[in-house]
Amino acid sequence: MSQISLIIPCRNGEAYLAQTIRSALNQTLPPAEIIVIDDGSTDGSKEIARSFGAPVRVEPGPAEGPSSARNRGASLASGERLMFLDADDLITPPTLAALSRALDDYDSPAIAICPWDRYEYRDFGWIAAAATAELPRPGQDRLGQWLTGSWAPPATILWDRRAYEASGGWLAEAAVDNDGNIVRRALARGIAFVEAPDGLALYRRLPGEELSHSGRRMERFGLSGRHAALADTVDEVERAGTLSRYRTSLADALTTLLKDARSEPDIAREVEALLVRAGGTRKLDPIRTRFDRLAARAAAMSREIRTAPNASAGSAASFSRAAVASPASASGADRVSVIIPTFNRARLVERAVRSALAQTHANLEVLVIDDGSTDDTGERLARIGDGRLRMLRQDNAGVAAARNHGIGEAAGDYLTFLDSDDEWRPEKLARQVAKLSAAPPNVGLCAIAGEVITGDSPPRFELSPEGRLFEQLLLKNTLFACITCLVRAEVFEAVGGFDPSLPAIEDWDWLQRAARLYDFVSVDEPLHTYHDEIQPDRRSVRFRANMEGREMLWRRNRHALRRAGTAHLYLLESARRELREPEGSARRGRALILRALRERPQERTLWPWLPYMMAPYTFRARMRAIEGHVRGK
Repeated sequence: MSQISLIIPCRNGEAYLAQTIRSALNQTLPPAEIIVIDDGSTDGSKEIARSFGAPVRVEPGPAEGPSSARNRGASLASGERLMFLDADDLITPPTLAALSRALDDYDSPAIAICPWDRYEYRDFGWIAAAATAELPRPGQDRLGQWLTGSWAPPATILWDRRAYEASGGWLAEAAVDNDGNIVRRALARGIAFVEAPDGLALYRRLPGEELSHSGRRMERFGLSGRHAALADTVDEVERAGTLSRYRTSLADALTTLLKDARSEPDIAREVEALLVRAGGTRKLDPIRTRFDRLAARAAAMSREIRTAPNASAGSAASFSRAAVASPASASGADRVSVIIPTFNRARLVERAVRSALAQTHANLEVLVIDDGSTDDTGERLARIGDGRLRMLRQDNAGVAAARNHGIGEAAGDYLTFLDSDDEWRPEKLARQVAKLSAAPPNVGLCAIAGEVITGDSPPRFELSPEGRLFEQLLLKNTLFACITCLVRAEVFEAVGGFDPSLPAIEDWDWLQRAARLYDFVSVDEPLHTYHDEIQPDRRSVRFRANMEGREMLWRRNRHALRRAGTAHLYLLESARRELREPEGSARRGRALILRALRERPQERTLWPWLPYMMAPYTFRARMRAIEGHVRGK
């Protein structure tokens, strides 16, 4: 298999560089080398990159911007295939393998592309949102699409070295749109462009985009770079003799730039001349130009006020975790932070805490987050008298906020969660630490089997799957008790914490976000006891809160579900819940069935639900009882 060189241009990228490098090292097909081109950093970027050791190496750049840095990286690379990964972006574990397989099918020079999502910061962590590129227009070929809004970041593309050399490399003058420019040049020169169905790049959208070149696309700096990039594309199309084929697409791209450049008349005149050369006829309106120039200056002043003097990217770079050691903890690796949120469960939380402190893996700290309890929780736990136990109190804000509080205070190499009404067997952590520490770096979480106790019924046992679970978790939470996983601390840096805005299932949401970037291993021993008691404060039994949470996750994940071809199945399961539960709404269930049919009308198994959803609840309950009786036989 061809070796891959991964090139990361970096200038003052310490906020995210470690996460980016980890995502490259966590590949199922790891790169042969990762070359970080330090382009004049004055922060700790070089030290962060060097701390990884081989195969990461740091090389000085020309301090002339990302295009020149990428060209230098390519000149130093030894691999037959190249990827250019920005210092704040991420790739999921199967990405390089998927892209490499796509290139394996081509003997001629080619580039392969995978899907991508935006990676956006919220108050609690990072969310993957749908890509913002324009949809292809009917009849356009690939170059026409890339001229009129179809775009992908460098992290989505794996270059055959022959294709990269044939493209001529990165255009230094194109400070903005350099990534679009090099792909357009490759396409204009006839290089094949193939799609990989698997893999995913996460293109980080910095808070306010104050540190991003793309965020400066409307400034003079960005407008000049965009003009240089499109001028280069016009040159390439003319040289290839295909100007007539792309006249309309070029005119659209240049007209958009002309509109944006009205605040800079000299650049606008150059764009207008290029437009005429490409076959367009758009004329500049001098009165409108003066108005737009004043508006652009006002907007620039507004941006300056918003972003200076303190960039917010630092606060969003990772989920804040304090490097605070528990006074009595042992030193060394494999330290575990156990986070237990609680609210008015004094007797139960004492049982949970004692089970955590009784672990055979003694290198741990237990953080109890008291979410505004009014009972004797504090007094009971104070009597335990173990230096590994820390009590943290906050005003009542819910379980997600309590867990986030604990994550921020945790100092362990691994983090795990224990609900205040559950308990562990003594060897639980030891088994998970052994399994996770022996796992490859793309594995970030170790799930566990559990024992479920419900009233006087016999205990039942539930297992957890392992491997790459992202698409599985998009549809259903298949892990036992959700947040019983042991988690590498770096996972929280990459995905953040729990979403307090969700009315329920915030743990499922977090697992989905973690599974996007990390794989799972599992311990098939029932080492966690889950007391399934019906309690009025347990949100998981509140039907409507769960359904509202499912709808919020649908809006968050529908682009990923559609990409996986399972959006209709998610909606069908939501409809089933509405139709089968006494607390459900038949009206909502019918609407969900219709939405599922709109997602996939060719799915024949959905159509029988049309008559079923019109039936009254008593009839549906009777049908389910008959089905259960038949299956019982």
